[in-house]
Amino acid sequence: MTGYTSPKAKVEGYIEKNAVILGPTRIGSGTVIGKDVIVGYPVEKTLKSLVFSHPFDIEKYDNFSKGARIGKDCIIRSGTVIYEAVTISDKVRTGHNVLIREGSIIGEDTLIGSSAKLDGTIKIGGRVRIQSNAYLPHLTVIEDDVFISPNVCITNDPYPQSKRLSGVIVEKGAVICGNATLIAGVKIGRNAVVAAGAVVTKNVPPDSVVLGNPARFHMTRKEYDEKRETWEKAVDL
Repeated sequence: MTGYTSPKAKVEGYIEKNAVILGPTRIGSGTVIGKDVIVGYPVEKTLKSLVFSHPFDIEKYDNFSKGARIGKDCIIRSGTVIYEAVTISDKVRTGHNVLIREGSIIGEDTLIGSSAKLDGTIKIGGRVRIQSNAYLPHLTVIEDDVFISPNVCITNDPYPQSKRLSGVIVEKGAVICGNATLIAGVKIGRNAVVAAGAVVTKNVPPDSVVLGNPARFHMTRKEYDEKRETWEKAVDL
């Protein structure tokens, strides 16, 4: 597909080759939209209502898209797909091939790593770091200053495939380490740490560190920070 920018869009940033900007999208100054990015992609219900012909007509998508909002000084790297009705604040950066589904809200100065999937309506706070290949489903809430490591899997259905979903909440300042799994409905408390590979099946108290399957208390956040400080000061002999 060649590039396309909707006549309804207002773009103050920069658009690389073959990017597609649909609907009344707004893109702030200083923002870079990478090659093959799609902004304002229509939801499934809309796609099913369209009647296509050959050759493909991108204007059909454009006519129905509600557009998206992307703030100032963002970097949206190549291959990223941003659905309609997404709101992205200033200074947000994505890696390559990121998915952000409809209705999601992304706070200022947040990073979303390559191939991460925000697969539903999700709320992300400011200064969040989501590393590559993380999976966040519908109803997930991530508060400010959270760090999510590579390959973290968050779930929202305790009894797949049930008709009732329950989102995970990760409170401010928490750290979720690599390959951890958070089971539907749990809350990770403020400044808590979930160790690598842990499977969290119940709420994690604030300022605690949990590990294992199922995850259990290991130490306090204060002890964790002290160990990290010692590690950072260590010098190889």
